[in-house]
Amino acid sequence: MTEAEDPESDPRWDAVRAAARRRVPTPPGLVERVLRAVARGRRTAVEVPGESGRLRVTEGVVDRLARTIAADRAPFGVRISAVAVEDGVVQVLVSVRFGLIAGAAAEALRREISAGLSRQLGVASVVNVHVVDVHPG
Repeated sequence: MTEAEDPESDPRWDAVRAAARRRVPTPPGLVERVLRAVARGRRTAVEVPGESGRLRVTEGVVDRLARTIAADRAPFGVRISAVAVEDGVVQVLVSVRFGLIAGAAAEALRREISAGLSRQLGVASVVNVHVVDVHPG
């Protein structure tokens, strides 16, 4: 094919055009799952009182703050696996290094996240840290 030729005139494009004309069915339940995820991301997790009224902070914002705090403040040997906000409660899943006292490491991280959210939002947040795995040093 020369530079002057239109690449779409190449006969190999016929298969692409045929595929583009076929309707692709939406997987069952996909639309409902997406709508639930969008609605969940906009739910109010925290109301912060202020001089001019209340500020409503969504679960998505609390989730992002908690992730950032967890990543920055996790004790040595603690890896963050997941962070989510469910019904206003921050849930954190972690893996701890073999040899650490898992309960103490989880509690230290819980305190750090809780204090960080309190500093950022001006209100206390419920934080649960769950040890779900142990990794080698």
